[in-house]
Amino acid sequence: MSQEFRIESRSYDQLLRGSWQAQFLEPIRQLGDEQMLALEGAMRFWLPAGNLMYWASGTRPLRSNCLQIFWPERWYMLSAFYNEDRLIHTYATIIQPVQLLFNQLSYIDLDLSILVKPDLSYEVLTQAEFEHMAETLGYSEETSQSALTALRALTSSLQRSIGVFSAVPYRINLTNIPSVRCGDN
Repeated sequence: MSQEFRIESRSYDQLLRGSWQAQFLEPIRQLGDEQMLALEGAMRFWLPAGNLMYWASGTRPLRSNCLQIFWPERWYMLSAFYNEDRLIHTYATIIQPVQLLFNQLSYIDLDLSILVKPDLSYEVLTQAEFEHMAETLGYSEETSQSALTALRALTSSLQRSIGVFSAVPYRINLTNIPSVRCGDN
């Protein structure tokens, strides 16, 4: 049976930036060509194209299928976007470790992200924004250091073509995903 979760993105000062409904995927469900070992301890969520995303700036439908991957103890999450079943790109977002409640996952976005292409080439997108928000919102020294450590770990993994990004399938077998449409918030 499928389980729907509410996912919330918050700023360091706890303001709600966005929320959406997502379909929880069982840990044993193979979606495509991902390496299941890289998913150890992960929680995966499916958001079909058209899923409504409720942002502080307004409500928008998701343009592409999306697979989100969270590891409860890690300082990052992945959002892989698909044109139907083929990977377009992945965003690695630096976050504080998630908070889980029944059918709800909340995370603090630390304004630092990496755009990763399917060939594992990448670009750090928001370093200046991270530095600005760290100063503006008063990120603790531990938070700033943990965020930068997570960034280094991710870029190192990309440079060596190993690790966490093997959890992202390049191609998804859409028949392996529950056909339940995520509801409204």
